[in-house]
Amino acid sequence: MTLVNNILEYTEKIAPLATQAQWDNSGLLVGDASTAVSKAMLCLDITDAVIDEAKNAGCELIISHHPVIFTPLSEIPTDHIVYKLIKAELTALCLHTNLDIAENIGVNAQLAKALKLTDTTLYPEEFLCVGNLENEMSDNEFATYVKNALSCKGVRYTDGKNIKIVAVSSGGGGEALLLHKKYDFDALVTGELKHHLFIYANEQKICAVEAGHFNTEDVVISPLCGILKEHFPDVEFIKSKTLTDPVNFI
Repeated sequence: MTLVNNILEYTEKIAPLATQAQWDNSGLLVGDASTAVSKAMLCLDITDAVIDEAKNAGCELIISHHPVIFTPLSEIPTDHIVYKLIKAELTALCLHTNLDIAENIGVNAQLAKALKLTDTTLYPEEFLCVGNLENEMSDNEFATYVKNALSCKGVRYTDGKNIKIVAVSSGGGGEALLLHKKYDFDALVTGELKHHLFIYANEQKICAVEAGHFNTEDVVISPLCGILKEHFPDVEFIKSKTLTDPVNFI
């Protein structure tokens, strides 16, 4: 029988909580480590729909990327996600920035794999992974390549020179663009970019591709399911089907 604590002990090996950002709140946030687990659902975010999906599927545990608690709670009203988890008798394990920077299986490592980058180097302290494209591309070709590789509904990008060296920084990693001189990359793929960073990218002739927070992080969920299945064969790990990119394009 596998307990939540057994899974937590394993995730400590592949994505230690001690490596999370100082402002983060990863870990076992709702429920008891002694809970027995026969089925677990993995997702980026725990939403009302995910809770219903997990409960209906017979799960005891939800493993999410984004924490359900970021700051101390002074109250837990009935519409709060934590209240709903407790009411549904579901345990929540959240692996956030510690999973972002994990070697091989982490979010940035998986984002680089999704883009088929080679000779990659992970820079955990920078939330960055840098690698090479197999073939050099123009900015437009690369933006289209990213859109297709990550199944994005759309991307925003800036013009740049021909692209061979690519950096990735998932989710809200747009500030990594400022590291282009340090790591000599031609393009950055991230989830979110602020206006001033688009301007900076244009001035520096860096192709910055904003592919969406969801799409740049969802790449980790299926591989993580597979890794956990290998180590806990008595537990069924499934990916949420209800949680999809919340952003629409017209």
